[in-house]
Amino acid sequence: MAAVGEMAAGIAHEINNPLTGVIGFSQLLLEKQNIPEDIKDDIRVIADGSRRVADIVKRLLTFARQTKPIKTLVNLNELIENTLELRDYVLKTANIEVVKRFDPELPWSIVDPGQMQQVFLNLIVNAEQEMKKAHGKGTLTITTEKKENNIRMSFKDDGPGITQENLGHLFEPFFTTKDIGEGTGLGLSLSRSIVLEHGGTLNVESEFGHGATFIVEIPIIESLPSDVATATLAAKMKPAAIKKGKILVADDEPGVSASIPESFCHVREKED
Repeated sequence: MAAVGEMAAGIAHEINNPLTGVIGFSQLLLEKQNIPEDIKDDIRVIADGSRRVADIVKRLLTFARQTKPIKTLVNLNELIENTLELRDYVLKTANIEVVKRFDPELPWSIVDPGQMQQVFLNLIVNAEQEMKKAHGKGTLTITTEKKENNIRMSFKDDGPGITQENLGHLFEPFFTTKDIGEGTGLGLSLSRSIVLEHGGTLNVESEFGHGATFIVEIPIIESLPSDVATATLAAKMKPAAIKKGKILVADDEPGVSASIPESFCHVREKED
């Protein structure tokens, strides 16, 4: 796992270097006034595709633990929505309909967004694969609600369901019902570990032949921890200030340095 994480981090960083230049130049071109609108439409495709790749790279870095776990105040509805966007294309091509039943009054919670997104992503991908394998289509129903002192998030699919025999082993490390090469058996065990670290629970309800529902419950935060409350208060009280200054960009990737307009910063390429 350490070797896989190191490889993922290396690949992510190598992709990030040229990708930053692509995103930067596409944004600069979109800001120009003398470019025909049909050309701008093509540039928007490049910009949108680049941002999708950037999101994938971010997930790779999270997987490799290259991002420091930080718990912050999060809207879980938005976090699930952002996770669905990462799988939007795959879900559509797999004929998976997503039904969202989000509670608009859902309390915010303090979680590590990257870790919790891993949990949501794993549950969505598992449901998608099972439904596609069973009948080439399906419906994924995601519900969020306040349940007593918890925030309850359920992911229900209409796939083949889980046998009683497998239900007892589902969260065991390296246990998988997938074919060789299709799964490691670590996704659900890691997901449960993450949820437990957040003081919550991850459970499953299923009857073989009638789909499965995975339920994540996270405790409602009655009061903000002192460090989060202080940071939030400071952000609200800090007056907005407009200051002028200079920015020095030093980078060994020519495309990154060149994508910074000289009109508002001095650019100098880093020497080897």
